[in-house]
Amino acid sequence: MENRRLILDFWHRFKDAFNDEIPDIFKRFTFHWLMWILPLIIFVIISSIFYRGVLFDLPVGYVDQDKSTLSREIVRDLNAGAHANLFNYDNQLKSAERDLEKAKIYAILYIPPNFEADVLAGRQPTPMLYYNALYYSAGLYSIMDYSGLIASLNTQYRTTMATSVGLPVPKLAQVNFNYDGLFNASGNSMYFQQFSAVVHLLQLFVVTTTIYILSRLPKRTRPNYPFVLGKLAPYTIWYTMLLMFEIAMLVLFSDARVSGSPFAMMLVVFFYVIAAQSIGILLYTFTKNVLDAYTYIGVLVGLALTYSGVVVPELSMPWIARFISSLEPLTYALNKLFDLFLRHSSYISVLKTCAILMIYPIIITVLVRKRLVKRLHSQ
Repeated sequence: MENRRLILDFWHRFKDAFNDEIPDIFKRFTFHWLMWILPLIIFVIISSIFYRGVLFDLPVGYVDQDKSTLSREIVRDLNAGAHANLFNYDNQLKSAERDLEKAKIYAILYIPPNFEADVLAGRQPTPMLYYNALYYSAGLYSIMDYSGLIASLNTQYRTTMATSVGLPVPKLAQVNFNYDGLFNASGNSMYFQQFSAVVHLLQLFVVTTTIYILSRLPKRTRPNYPFVLGKLAPYTIWYTMLLMFEIAMLVLFSDARVSGSPFAMMLVVFFYVIAAQSIGILLYTFTKNVLDAYTYIGVLVGLALTYSGVVVPELSMPWIARFISSLEPLTYALNKLFDLFLRHSSYISVLKTCAILMIYPIIITVLVRKRLVKRLHSQ
């Protein structure tokens, strides 16, 4: 009976604060900037950056130690492709590696000595093309044309070798690939970064708005935790709808196909926004003033951007960086949202992600429940 009374009391305080906040959402011009003007401006800017969808003429170094007809054909054909612009390093492999580390080039093609002779002798030599994975899309796009080129040469020289030894070419299996991904196969990585940036920047506005709301609660009220949650709830719904709208625009303008359930995506976004709001509450509670809280937003955004896999792939990180990545709500939300784009993800996995995202508000509630009320009384 006592528990039921506490639950009803919590609900009435939450509902009263929610109903009180709804009419005032758009009365202040600051909220217009935080809730739709700036997010949509940044969305348009990001979309304009990625509007071409792919990267062209990326600088790629090559070291040809064979200098044969075949090696020159490989270099010429790779350079003729849309994505790579080749630069000759002669035999200076170390110099090419230094430029790769400094991002002056994004990949290196190395052709070993006696390459053509080994091909004609059937010894299967390997020309190597490797890229700096820290430069995510740029590195990937610089080698985009290479696999098709090598496949074409294999087909050509396979027939030549079989003819020279007098053996028939065995018939290969006919394989049909059905690419059912997010965007076109050549643009996937670029659109992942655009998608990631949109999801990531929403966290910035959610945290900023949360701190702003807490700092401007009416002095005449006697704040308590259900009251605070009720004041924040309308913005939870708003930012959920805003991110879904931005994702819908991204899908519409990019001719994308969503394989998973839009409802599942909305569920993940809803809990992601709650997790971001809880971080805003944490920053506000454990700082002395609002300016300090706003200052730490920059640290938060920098950590999220660096360690969530948006800039640097998680597999390229040392273990300590991957551990930090596992602490970020953005990591889980981003992975699951993109997973829902690419395939029919089960609702069990979606609920698992939502449960992980709910850990953040639960832990932060335990940490700040009493301290937050004191902080609100003291402002």
